[in-house]
Amino acid sequence: GFLLRAHILWGSSHIIHLRAKPTEAKGTTMLLAAVFVLFFLALCGSVVYGVFILYPLLLGLLSVGFVAWSRGYAIGTILRMGYTGAKQSLIVVEVFFHIGALTAAWRAAGTIGFLVHHGLQMLSPGAFLVGCFLLPLAFSVLLGTAIGTVGVIGIALMVIAKAGGMDPALAAGAIVAGAYFGDRCSPMSSSAALVCALTGTSIYDNVRLMWRTSLLPFFLVCLAYVLLPSARAESLPHVDGLFADGLVLDARALLPAVFMLVPLLLRWDVKKIMACSILAGCVVSLAVQQMAPAALLRCLVLGYEPPAGMEMLAGGGLLSMAQVAGIVLLTSAYAGLLEATGLLDGLSSLCKRLSLRLGAFRTTVLAGLPVAAVSCNQTLGIMLTKQLCAPLWQNGKEMVLPLENGIVLLAAIIPWSIAGSVPCAIMGVGPECLPYAFYLYMVPLTDMLLRRR
Repeated sequence: GFLLRAHILWGSSHIIHLRAKPTEAKGTTMLLAAVFVLFFLALCGSVVYGVFILYPLLLGLLSVGFVAWSRGYAIGTILRMGYTGAKQSLIVVEVFFHIGALTAAWRAAGTIGFLVHHGLQMLSPGAFLVGCFLLPLAFSVLLGTAIGTVGVIGIALMVIAKAGGMDPALAAGAIVAGAYFGDRCSPMSSSAALVCALTGTSIYDNVRLMWRTSLLPFFLVCLAYVLLPSARAESLPHVDGLFADGLVLDARALLPAVFMLVPLLLRWDVKKIMACSILAGCVVSLAVQQMAPAALLRCLVLGYEPPAGMEMLAGGGLLSMAQVAGIVLLTSAYAGLLEATGLLDGLSSLCKRLSLRLGAFRTTVLAGLPVAAVSCNQTLGIMLTKQLCAPLWQNGKEMVLPLENGIVLLAAIIPWSIAGSVPCAIMGVGPECLPYAFYLYMVPLTDMLLRRR
C-alpha cells in the first residue's frame, strides 16, 4: 500500500509538472503578443526576400519556448512539449515521403505524361477556363497534392493560356482552384491525413463528407468560369506531339494509376495504396520506358530528370519532400508548446464567446482566416485552429468539416502563405490570380450560409 501511494503521488506530481500552468507573470501576455508579431513579420519577410521559411519558423519556435520558460516551465519540460507536438505530425511526414516517391515513379513511367498529353487534347477555346479548373481537379484527386499538380499540369496550361491570348491571372486562379479541390477531397492528401490524425476519424468517411459538401460549390464555380466574359481563349496551340519523342505513351503508362484506383475502391490503407502504385510505376519504368535500375533508384530519391524538351515533367523524389517535412515538424512543435502551456487559452475563450452569436461552425471557419494569416502554412493553421476551437465541439468528428472547409482552403488565399505563394511562383504569376480561385472561398461561404446557426 505504501508503494502504491508513493507511485500515485509520483505520477500526480509528474502530470502536474507537465500539464499545470504556472502563474502567469506580469507582462507575459504582452510578451506573447510581441512574439507573434515578430513571428508574423519574419514569415512575411521570408516570402518577400526569398529566405528559406525554416529559419523564421525556428526563430519563432525559440521565441515561444522563451515565453514558456519565462512562465516557469523547465527547459526539459519545454523540449518534451515540443516533441509531443511534433509526434502528432509524423503520419503527415510519412505521407509526404510516399507522395515524393509516387510522383517520381509516375513521371518516370509516363503516367503523368500520358494524362497531360491526352488531357490537353480535350481542351477547346470556348471552354478553356473551365478546363483550367477541371484538369487540375482530376490531377489533384489522383495525386493528393496541390503544389505537385500545379507543377505539372498547371505549367502546361499556363503556356497554352498565354499562347491563346487569355489573361494569365484568370487562368492561374482557375488552376489553383482545381488543384486545391483534391487537396481537400483526395484520400492521398497530406492535409486530410493530418485532420484525421487530430480528430481521430477515418480518411474514407471524411472524404465522402468532403465530396458531398463540394457538389454545390463545384457547380457554382463551373458556372462562374463559363459565364465570365473573358473565359474564352482566342486559339489553342497544337499539343499532338507533346512528350511523344521521349516517352512511350500507350495504355501501359496508365498501370500505376490503375494500381491506385482499384485499391482505393476497396478502401485499402492509403500508405499501402501508394506503395502498390509506386511498385507498378517502377515496373513500367523498367519494362516499358527502358529505364536503367540505377537511374530509377536515383529518380525515386532525387526526382525525375526528363529528356530535353520535357522539362515540365521534372521533379518528385524523396528529397523534394525533405524541406516540407522539416516545416511540418517545426510547426507541429509550435502547436505542442502552445497547447501544453495554455498560451492560447485567452483566444480560445474569445472563440467560445463568439460562438454564442455565430454558432460553432461559423466561428471555427472564421477563426481559420487570421490563423492562416499568422501561421502561413496549412499544417500549423490546422493544428492551431483545432486547439482554439476544440472546446466548441463535443468530439473530433464534428470538427472535420469546419477544419477542411476553413483552414485547408483559406490558407491558399493568403498571398504570403506557402499554400498560396508557392503555386503562384511556380506558374510565374502574382497574388492577383487568387481572387479568381473561386473554389477556395465558395466552399466555406456556401457551407456557412446554408448551415443553421
